[in-house]
Amino acid sequence: MFGTVCMHYCVITGGPLKDEALSAVRADHIICADGGTDFACKHSIIPELVVGDLDSITQEGLSYIEEHDIPVQKLEIEKDWTDTEIALNRIPDGSEVTIVCPLGINVRLDHVIGNIQLAAALAGKHKRIVLTDGITRVFLMSGKDSITVDLTQYEIKLAVSLVPLSFDSSVKDVTTTGLYYSLNGGELIAGKTYSFCNHPVDGASEFSVSIGEGILAVIVTEEA
Repeated sequence: MFGTVCMHYCVITGGPLKDEALSAVRADHIICADGGTDFACKHSIIPELVVGDLDSITQEGLSYIEEHDIPVQKLEIEKDWTDTEIALNRIPDGSEVTIVCPLGINVRLDHVIGNIQLAAALAGKHKRIVLTDGITRVFLMSGKDSITVDLTQYEIKLAVSLVPLSFDSSVKDVTTTGLYYSLNGGELIAGKTYSFCNHPVDGASEFSVSIGEGILAVIVTEEA
């Protein structure tokens, strides 16, 4: 562990990350999960730790680790958990967490789903957990929770979807402000698309979502 003070952690995963993801790498502590080291190398980011079996890091990335004397938690190739999960489990409860990972096209669907599930499982443990590739952002909400998204950082038209993630219980008391289709104390059920494909109201500088209970992903991405 890196301490008990509430801090902001960033975990960079492997996979085809675009340069736009660099804007999301702003944190007190940066950890690379295996192949994420190559992204760090490309952009001259020096993480405080690399976690993984090192099977997906290029020779350039390995040399970068050695050149900058970056600590490595070396893992066995055959293991029960992904490198990203092990990296995330090193982060103290109550932290703010950004997972920089591929979310767009031409990426492995199992890794995308796995990372969203990991974030959902950890949402109740952390102050805020967000996945992003620099274009799409997935905000995870759990229990009695609320988020406010600053729209001034975006220069594109946005689509906003509220996606329940648990089939065991619904998301209750859902209230939104600043979205074209609003909710006021609504209930959302996994497997239904009622709350997909929304967008901010014209001229809004922010939007907010609050829930009373449940697990919800708020997905903000470029409007198709």
